[in-house]
Amino acid sequence: MLLDLNFEISEDLKLILNSLKETLDSQWSTKKLRSVIEGNKEYVDKIWKEIIRLEILPYISNSSLKDVVILNELIGSRLLPGIVASSIIASRGIKDKDVLNKLYAGEVKIAISDSNMVPSGDQADLILINNKLIKRKECNSIITFNSLDNTMKISKVECNSNETIEVNNAEIALLLSSQMLGSGEEVLNMSVKYSKERIAFGKPIGSYQAIKHRVVNDAIDIELTRSIVLEASENIKYAWLAKDIANRKVPKVIMSGIQVHGGIGFTDDIDIHLHLRRALTLSKIYNERINISEFL
Repeated sequence: MLLDLNFEISEDLKLILNSLKETLDSQWSTKKLRSVIEGNKEYVDKIWKEIIRLEILPYISNSSLKDVVILNELIGSRLLPGIVASSIIASRGIKDKDVLNKLYAGEVKIAISDSNMVPSGDQADLILINNKLIKRKECNSIITFNSLDNTMKISKVECNSNETIEVNNAEIALLLSSQMLGSGEEVLNMSVKYSKERIAFGKPIGSYQAIKHRVVNDAIDIELTRSIVLEASENIKYAWLAKDIANRKVPKVIMSGIQVHGGIGFTDDIDIHLHLRRALTLSKIYNERINISEFL
Protein backbone atom coordinates (compact mmCIF):
# COMPACT_ATOMS: atom_id res chain seq x y z
CA MET A 1 0.00 0.00 0.00
CA LEU A 2 1.23 3.48 -0.77
CA LEU A 3 -0.08 4.75 2.54
CA ASP A 4 1.15 2.85 5.59
CA LEU A 5 -1.90 1.31 7.25
CA ASN A 6 0.08 -0.57 9.91
CA PHE A 7 -1.12 1.86 12.55
CA GLU A 8 -4.70 0.64 12.07
CA ILE A 9 -4.15 -3.05 11.32
CA SER A 10 -4.85 -5.48 14.13
CA GLU A 11 -2.21 -7.95 15.29
CA ASP A 12 -4.37 -10.85 14.12
CA LEU A 13 -4.60 -9.36 10.65
CA LYS A 14 -0.84 -8.79 10.51
CA LEU A 15 -0.28 -12.48 11.26
CA ILE A 16 -2.81 -13.55 8.63
CA LEU A 17 -1.34 -11.20 6.02
CA ASN A 18 2.20 -12.41 6.69
CA SER A 19 1.16 -16.07 6.53
CA LEU A 20 -0.75 -15.52 3.31
CA LYS A 21 2.11 -13.56 1.72
CA GLU A 22 4.60 -16.31 2.59
CA THR A 23 2.30 -18.96 1.14
CA LEU A 24 1.62 -17.05 -2.06
CA ASP A 25 5.31 -16.22 -2.50
CA SER A 26 6.19 -19.92 -2.35
CA GLN A 27 3.10 -21.52 -3.88
CA TRP A 28 1.70 -19.08 -6.44
CA SER A 29 2.86 -16.84 -9.28
CA THR A 30 1.54 -15.28 -12.47
CA LYS A 31 3.56 -17.92 -14.32
CA LYS A 32 1.25 -20.50 -12.77
CA LEU A 33 -1.74 -18.30 -13.59
CA ARG A 34 -0.70 -18.37 -17.23
CA SER A 35 -0.54 -22.16 -17.02
CA VAL A 36 -4.08 -22.17 -15.60
CA ILE A 37 -5.22 -20.04 -18.55
CA GLU A 38 -3.81 -22.74 -20.82
CA GLY A 39 -5.92 -25.37 -19.05
CA ASN A 40 -3.75 -26.64 -16.17
CA LYS A 41 -6.22 -27.18 -13.29
CA GLU A 42 -3.61 -28.75 -11.01
CA TYR A 43 -2.40 -25.34 -9.83
CA VAL A 44 -5.96 -24.28 -9.00
CA ASP A 45 -6.43 -27.28 -6.72
CA LYS A 46 -3.06 -26.75 -5.04
CA ILE A 47 -3.57 -23.10 -4.18
CA TRP A 48 -7.16 -23.84 -3.07
CA LYS A 49 -5.85 -26.45 -0.61
CA GLU A 50 -3.38 -23.87 0.75
CA ILE A 51 -6.17 -21.33 1.26
CA ILE A 52 -8.18 -23.97 3.14
CA ARG A 53 -5.14 -25.00 5.19
CA LEU A 54 -4.54 -21.42 6.32
CA GLU A 55 -8.22 -21.13 7.37
CA ILE A 56 -8.56 -17.90 5.42
CA LEU A 57 -12.26 -18.47 4.73
CA PRO A 58 -13.53 -18.65 8.33
CA TYR A 59 -11.35 -15.65 9.15
CA ILE A 60 -13.02 -13.71 6.35
CA SER A 61 -16.48 -14.77 7.50
CA ASN A 62 -16.01 -13.77 11.11
CA SER A 63 -13.62 -10.80 11.19
CA SER A 64 -14.36 -7.10 10.93
CA LEU A 65 -15.26 -6.00 7.43
CA LYS A 66 -12.37 -3.55 7.47
CA ASP A 67 -9.83 -6.35 8.08
CA VAL A 68 -11.48 -8.44 5.37
CA VAL A 69 -11.26 -5.56 2.87
CA ILE A 70 -7.52 -5.15 3.53
CA LEU A 71 -6.94 -8.89 3.18
CA ASN A 72 -8.81 -8.98 -0.14
CA GLU A 73 -6.65 -6.17 -1.47
CA LEU A 74 -3.65 -8.49 -1.08
CA ILE A 75 -5.60 -11.34 -2.68
CA GLY A 76 -6.49 -9.12 -5.64
CA SER A 77 -2.87 -8.05 -6.13
CA ARG A 78 -1.76 -11.68 -6.48
CA LEU A 79 -4.30 -12.68 -9.15
CA LEU A 80 -5.44 -15.99 -7.71
CA PRO A 81 -7.42 -18.24 -10.08
CA GLY A 82 -10.87 -16.78 -10.68
CA ILE A 83 -12.83 -19.53 -8.96
CA VAL A 84 -10.60 -19.26 -5.88
CA ALA A 85 -10.97 -15.47 -5.76
CA SER A 86 -14.77 -15.72 -6.07
CA SER A 87 -15.00 -18.45 -3.41
CA ILE A 88 -13.05 -16.22 -1.02
CA ILE A 89 -15.53 -13.39 -1.59
CA ALA A 90 -18.46 -15.80 -1.22
CA SER A 91 -17.19 -16.81 2.22
CA ARG A 92 -18.06 -13.29 3.41
CA GLY A 93 -21.23 -12.62 1.46
CA ILE A 94 -22.97 -15.91 2.26
CA LYS A 95 -24.54 -16.15 5.73
CA ASP A 96 -25.91 -19.71 5.47
CA LYS A 97 -23.96 -21.87 7.98
CA ASP A 98 -24.40 -25.17 6.11
CA VAL A 99 -22.99 -23.71 2.90
CA LEU A 100 -20.16 -22.00 4.78
CA ASN A 101 -19.13 -25.22 6.54
CA LYS A 102 -18.78 -26.97 3.16
CA LEU A 103 -16.79 -24.00 1.89
CA TYR A 104 -14.49 -23.96 4.95
CA ALA A 105 -13.77 -27.66 4.44
CA GLY A 106 -12.85 -27.08 0.80
CA GLU A 107 -15.66 -29.36 -0.35
CA VAL A 108 -17.14 -26.77 -2.72
CA LYS A 109 -16.02 -23.79 -4.76
CA ILE A 110 -18.51 -21.03 -5.45
CA ALA A 111 -18.95 -18.71 -8.44
CA ILE A 112 -20.78 -15.44 -7.85
CA SER A 113 -22.79 -13.08 -10.04
CA ASP A 114 -25.80 -10.79 -10.02
CA SER A 115 -27.11 -12.18 -13.32
CA ASN A 116 -27.15 -15.50 -15.16
CA MET A 117 -23.85 -14.54 -16.85
CA VAL A 118 -21.47 -16.00 -14.27
CA PRO A 119 -17.65 -15.67 -14.20
CA SER A 120 -16.05 -19.05 -13.35
CA GLY A 121 -19.44 -20.76 -13.52
CA ASP A 122 -17.95 -23.70 -15.40
CA GLN A 123 -15.47 -24.41 -12.56
CA ALA A 124 -17.88 -24.02 -9.64
CA ASP A 125 -19.63 -26.65 -7.56
CA LEU A 126 -22.18 -24.04 -6.46
CA ILE A 127 -23.29 -20.90 -8.28
CA LEU A 128 -24.62 -17.90 -6.35
CA ILE A 129 -26.79 -15.49 -8.33
CA ASN A 130 -27.88 -12.75 -5.93
CA ASN A 131 -29.46 -14.83 -3.15
CA LYS A 132 -30.19 -17.93 -5.26
CA LEU A 133 -27.85 -20.86 -4.73
CA ILE A 134 -27.59 -23.33 -7.60
CA LYS A 135 -25.88 -26.70 -7.81
CA ARG A 136 -23.99 -26.66 -11.09
CA LYS A 137 -24.74 -30.32 -11.78
CA GLU A 138 -28.47 -29.63 -11.56
CA CYS A 139 -28.44 -26.83 -14.15
CA ASN A 140 -30.49 -27.28 -17.30
CA SER A 141 -27.82 -25.54 -19.37
CA ILE A 142 -24.41 -23.98 -18.87
CA ILE A 143 -22.86 -22.44 -21.96
CA THR A 144 -19.32 -21.20 -21.40
CA PHE A 145 -17.62 -18.48 -23.45
CA ASN A 146 -14.04 -17.32 -23.61
CA SER A 147 -13.69 -13.98 -21.89
CA LEU A 148 -11.09 -11.29 -21.28
CA ASP A 149 -9.87 -13.25 -18.24
CA ASN A 150 -9.88 -16.92 -19.16
CA THR A 151 -9.36 -18.00 -15.57
CA MET A 152 -12.88 -16.57 -15.17
CA LYS A 153 -14.63 -17.68 -18.33
CA ILE A 154 -18.19 -16.41 -18.49
CA SER A 155 -20.94 -19.03 -18.34
CA LYS A 156 -24.57 -18.45 -19.24
CA VAL A 157 -26.45 -20.39 -16.59
CA GLU A 158 -30.01 -21.65 -17.01
CA CYS A 159 -31.43 -23.54 -14.04
CA ASN A 160 -34.94 -24.09 -12.71
CA SER A 161 -33.73 -25.57 -9.44
CA ASN A 162 -32.30 -23.26 -6.76
CA GLU A 163 -32.30 -22.55 -3.06
CA THR A 164 -32.84 -19.12 -1.52
CA ILE A 165 -30.20 -18.34 1.13
CA GLU A 166 -29.20 -15.34 3.21
CA VAL A 167 -26.62 -13.21 1.38
CA ASN A 168 -25.17 -9.74 1.89
CA ASN A 169 -24.72 -8.50 -1.68
CA ALA A 170 -23.30 -5.15 -0.55
CA GLU A 171 -20.40 -6.93 1.16
CA ILE A 172 -19.79 -8.97 -1.99
CA ALA A 173 -19.66 -5.77 -4.06
CA LEU A 174 -17.24 -4.23 -1.59
CA LEU A 175 -14.85 -7.19 -1.69
CA LEU A 176 -14.94 -7.15 -5.48
CA SER A 177 -13.91 -3.49 -5.23
CA SER A 178 -11.09 -4.41 -2.86
CA GLN A 179 -9.72 -7.11 -5.16
CA MET A 180 -9.84 -4.69 -8.08
CA LEU A 181 -8.00 -2.15 -5.93
CA GLY A 182 -5.28 -4.76 -5.29
CA SER A 183 -4.75 -5.17 -9.02
CA GLY A 184 -4.56 -1.41 -9.51
CA GLU A 185 -2.03 -0.99 -6.73
CA GLU A 186 0.14 -3.82 -8.06
CA VAL A 187 0.29 -2.19 -11.51
CA LEU A 188 1.02 1.20 -9.94
CA ASN A 189 3.94 -0.34 -8.04
CA MET A 190 5.19 -1.85 -11.31
CA SER A 191 4.99 1.58 -12.95
CA VAL A 192 6.89 3.29 -10.14
CA LYS A 193 9.62 0.64 -10.24
CA TYR A 194 9.91 0.77 -14.04
CA SER A 195 10.01 4.58 -14.13
CA LYS A 196 12.98 4.49 -11.72
CA GLU A 197 14.89 1.80 -13.62
CA ARG A 198 14.21 2.60 -17.28
CA ILE A 199 16.85 5.00 -18.62
CA ALA A 200 16.13 7.26 -21.60
CA PHE A 201 18.47 10.01 -22.80
CA GLY A 202 20.72 9.35 -19.83
CA LYS A 203 18.06 9.73 -17.10
CA PRO A 204 15.37 7.56 -15.51
CA ILE A 205 12.10 8.14 -17.34
CA GLY A 206 10.49 8.96 -13.99
CA SER A 207 12.47 12.19 -13.91
CA TYR A 208 10.50 13.50 -16.93
CA GLN A 209 7.35 15.45 -16.13
CA ALA A 210 5.13 13.50 -18.55
CA ILE A 211 5.82 10.26 -16.66
CA LYS A 212 6.04 11.86 -13.24
CA HIS A 213 2.64 13.52 -13.54
CA ARG A 214 1.03 10.36 -14.91
CA VAL A 215 2.29 8.21 -12.03
CA VAL A 216 1.27 10.80 -9.42
CA ASN A 217 -2.23 11.00 -10.89
CA ASP A 218 -2.45 7.20 -10.81
CA ALA A 219 -1.37 7.18 -7.16
CA ILE A 220 -4.09 9.72 -6.35
CA ASP A 221 -6.71 7.55 -8.08
CA ILE A 222 -5.59 4.48 -6.13
CA GLU A 223 -5.71 6.27 -2.79
CA LEU A 224 -9.08 7.81 -3.64
CA THR A 225 -10.42 4.34 -4.37
CA ARG A 226 -8.89 2.94 -1.18
CA SER A 227 -10.40 5.73 0.91
CA ILE A 228 -13.96 5.00 -0.22
CA VAL A 229 -13.43 1.24 0.09
CA LEU A 230 -12.23 1.66 3.67
CA GLU A 231 -15.07 4.07 4.42
CA ALA A 232 -17.56 1.52 3.08
CA SER A 233 -16.06 -1.11 5.38
CA GLU A 234 -17.19 1.13 8.26
CA ASN A 235 -20.50 2.17 6.68
CA ILE A 236 -21.82 -0.45 4.28
CA LYS A 237 -24.20 1.97 2.54
CA TYR A 238 -21.15 3.22 0.63
CA ALA A 239 -20.40 -0.24 -0.83
CA TRP A 240 -22.08 0.42 -4.17
CA LEU A 241 -20.39 3.80 -4.45
CA ALA A 242 -17.04 2.10 -3.77
CA LYS A 243 -17.75 -0.43 -6.51
CA ASP A 244 -18.67 2.34 -8.94
CA ILE A 245 -15.45 4.26 -8.19
CA ALA A 246 -13.32 1.10 -8.46
CA ASN A 247 -14.95 0.36 -11.83
CA ARG A 248 -13.99 3.84 -13.05
CA LYS A 249 -10.56 4.32 -11.51
CA VAL A 250 -8.81 0.93 -11.45
CA PRO A 251 -8.92 0.08 -15.19
CA LYS A 252 -7.79 3.66 -15.90
CA VAL A 253 -4.75 3.23 -13.62
CA ILE A 254 -3.88 -0.09 -15.25
CA MET A 255 -4.17 1.37 -18.76
CA SER A 256 -1.93 4.20 -17.62
CA GLY A 257 0.58 1.61 -16.41
CA ILE A 258 0.70 0.20 -19.92
CA GLN A 259 1.55 3.68 -21.21
CA VAL A 260 4.31 4.14 -18.61
CA HIS A 261 5.92 0.89 -19.76
CA GLY A 262 5.85 2.04 -23.38
CA GLY A 263 6.00 -0.59 -26.12
CA ILE A 264 6.66 -3.48 -23.76
CA GLY A 265 3.49 -2.59 -21.85
CA PHE A 266 1.41 -3.88 -24.74
CA THR A 267 3.15 -7.26 -24.85
CA ASP A 268 2.55 -10.55 -23.08
CA ASP A 269 6.01 -10.36 -21.50
CA ILE A 270 4.82 -8.50 -18.40
CA ASP A 271 1.76 -9.04 -16.24
CA ILE A 272 -0.12 -5.77 -16.67
CA HIS A 273 -2.59 -7.19 -19.17
CA LEU A 274 -3.48 -9.97 -16.69
CA HIS A 275 -4.49 -7.35 -14.12
CA LEU A 276 -6.44 -5.41 -16.75
CA ARG A 277 -8.34 -8.54 -17.79
CA ARG A 278 -9.22 -9.37 -14.19
CA ALA A 279 -10.24 -5.82 -13.26
CA LEU A 280 -12.48 -5.46 -16.31
CA THR A 281 -14.11 -8.83 -15.61
CA LEU A 282 -14.85 -7.95 -11.99
CA SER A 283 -16.12 -4.52 -13.03
CA LYS A 284 -18.99 -6.11 -14.95
CA ILE A 285 -20.74 -7.74 -11.98
CA TYR A 286 -22.50 -6.43 -8.87
CA ASN A 287 -23.21 -2.92 -10.08
CA GLU A 288 -26.28 -1.23 -8.63
CA ARG A 289 -27.38 2.14 -9.95
CA ILE A 290 -26.09 4.83 -7.60
CA ASN A 291 -28.58 7.40 -6.27
CA ILE A 292 -26.23 10.23 -5.32
CA SER A 293 -28.91 11.86 -3.13
CA GLU A 294 -28.38 9.03 -0.62
CA PHE A 295 -24.90 10.40 0.10
CA LEU A 296 -25.76 14.10 0.40
